[in-house]
Amino acid sequence: MVSKVDINNDGIIDICEFIRMMSLQQNPLITPESQLEDIFHIFDKDGSGFITRDVLRQVMLSLAHPVSEEGLDDLMKRGDRRGEGRLTKSDFVRMMMNRCKQDQA
Repeated sequence: MVSKVDINNDGIIDICEFIRMMSLQQNPLITPESQLEDIFHIFDKDGSGFITRDVLRQVMLSLAHPVSEEGLDDLMKRGDRRGEGRLTKSDFVRMMMNRCKQDQA
């Protein structure tokens, strides 16, 4: 399974490759979106329903998808539609799905 989704053959499954792997699952209850929601909850340690820019940096690093400060600013700008400086679960899922679509294009 890993060799099928490790598109760049670097031996690491990044977030976009992980989403691709989840889409290949036969269980309809396991979707890329549900997996991203689970990831969100792992990083929403205080249970507030939000993650901040600093937490997003940790998320991206842990998912083997490092991002520069400028890239992080761009992600927050795209994801944080309300301009509150934090992401909701739906913001996070939408942003990550869109990022992976862009990476695959």
